[in-house]
Amino acid sequence: MTVSNKLKKVSDHHTSIVSEKTNPADSKELAEKVINFLTEKKIIKKELFDCVLGSNGHQPAENFASILEKPNVGFLDLRTNGVEVITERKVFENGGNGLEQVNCPKCGQNQIEEDWGTALGNWYEKLDSDLIKCSNCLSESSITEFNFEPNWAFGDFGLVFWNWGIFKSEFFIELEKLIGTELKIVYGKV
Repeated sequence: MTVSNKLKKVSDHHTSIVSEKTNPADSKELAEKVINFLTEKKIIKKELFDCVLGSNGHQPAENFASILEKPNVGFLDLRTNGVEVITERKVFENGGNGLEQVNCPKCGQNQIEEDWGTALGNWYEKLDSDLIKCSNCLSESSITEFNFEPNWAFGDFGLVFWNWGIFKSEFFIELEKLIGTELKIVYGKV
């Protein structure tokens, strides 16, 4: 990559693959299982490196392209190009992509103007009430049940792929079988 190409890069993109149904007590064991799977297929390297934002992650290995429809051009030359494994409670949000809607799971009404921030904080801190009352149908639902556009996910286990590109849908299906739960995909940038 030339110096001029490095200067053109203005943000890092990420794809988060999240299991919202993983029991928090099982997150570390599940992480080990997924890391072993990805390293055996030579998609990532087992050792940890400084290749993700804010922590260490797993660098791409020689078969990384086998899970991608289209890799980001030059991403192997980037400092941020690894896989971050999350094993604690986290809101997987879309970063700099903005938020257009927060729709009620019961009636579909957009609740973006309501105080969902408090419910979000309560969920994160594991406090009693993470409920939002819909101003349209008056039903109360957990913040985790609302439909965020663009997509957000809530969970205790996730993989964050930094700057990899577009993934093959077969890869998501394979991970769902391995993990044993449905996965939610969140695209974002910082």
